[in-house]
Amino acid sequence: MEETVDDFAESGHDPLIASLYQMDLDRAQFLLRSYLRVRLQKIEKFMFHIWKMDTYRNRLSIEEEKFTERCIRDIGKHLEETVLSKLPDNYQSVLKQSIISEEDDMVPEPQLDTFVVAKCERATRPLYLDGSRQSASFDSRQFAILTCL
Repeated sequence: MEETVDDFAESGHDPLIASLYQMDLDRAQFLLRSYLRVRLQKIEKFMFHIWKMDTYRNRLSIEEEKFTERCIRDIGKHLEETVLSKLPDNYQSVLKQSIISEEDDMVPEPQLDTFVVAKCERATRPLYLDGSRQSASFDSRQFAILTCL
């Protein structure tokens, strides 16, 4: 798309068309950056949960895995240096409330049983949702309520 904008600007076409292409490119870049920013925020918020579940960890890119690992290491180091080292030995875990806890009860988990409302701008081909064998296709301007799994 950047090449198209450059071609229109260099070829002497109407500057309005080049400007419209540039605006569309800027919009796409904004949406992509916004998506990635929200994704990183969710990774930060649920990093311990993502790291302990292979199914979620496998969904991360290599860079996101490195980011998650670095976040876990940095947060753990920070908490140990500032708070946990001053607590009794039974309470020095980042993941558990006390040493007698059997589960990682200090790890926030995402609420996966919520719903997402989506509106299709154009008709879609059949999509396989949630890894199931059942497909769903959506018509133009159709609203859909999906589970967030």
